[in-house]
Amino acid sequence: MLAASALAGCPAPPDDPHSSETTGDTGEPSEIPAVCERWVGCTAEVDPMTAAEMAAKYGEGGSCWQADEAGQAGCIAFCDNQLRTYGKAFPELAVCRFDDIVGAAEFTLGEAVFDPADLVAPPTFRAIADGATIKVVRGGQGLLMLPMGVRGSGFDVPADPYDWEDPRTPRIDIWVDIDGYNVGFGGHFSRVTDYPIGFTPIDDMGTLEHLYITVFVPDEVDDPKVLYGKHGTIRAELHTYMQPAKALELSFVVASELQEL
Repeated sequence: MLAASALAGCPAPPDDPHSSETTGDTGEPSEIPAVCERWVGCTAEVDPMTAAEMAAKYGEGGSCWQADEAGQAGCIAFCDNQLRTYGKAFPELAVCRFDDIVGAAEFTLGEAVFDPADLVAPPTFRAIADGATIKVVRGGQGLLMLPMGVRGSGFDVPADPYDWEDPRTPRIDIWVDIDGYNVGFGGHFSRVTDYPIGFTPIDDMGTLEHLYITVFVPDEVDDPKVLYGKHGTIRAELHTYMQPAKALELSFVVASELQEL
């Protein structure tokens, strides 16, 4: 059995994106989440030795759905992670498909643009369009980084955005690849895994924002000029409470100048 990480999944979203058919203080939901229903079918096909165990916990009438809301959220997270792992490993199996199970969560990544004349001012969010140019930032201590802002909507967050223990705290995985310079951990230029995000509301429309996540340039790249004009790819997965992970992929070009702090 492959190890699970903190992901989330759910059935098709209800009319209110901040509610869920799968939640409740205790008791079994009227229908098991689609991601768990799919996971039970997938494991029955791929790993029949564990099929009965998975069905007894994650299937209809399973022990997961007798737990409280936090326990159910953990079960949904497990189903989502496992289904994605098996779906990528066995793309020919329709029973393990995961990309057609969607929730209400949406998010975008942005370049965090700082004002060097006022370093205490929050950065400006500039949405990253596919194929956009992104500047490498050199901080006050000489560290090189790609600071990425995150905006999203359609998912629950804690009342205290910095309560990392709250199961509603969203988490994000980011992988950055740059042609010829994927010298970081795991064969990527850089990556951020299972990063908890302190989202705060910025308008009356339900838009949430996290100022930025620091994606560090690997130590092996000490001269940022070698990156100028290089093409890259950003892949990100946002994991939210009671919903399936939302994936995003963007291409970009490294700008031929630094953003200095």
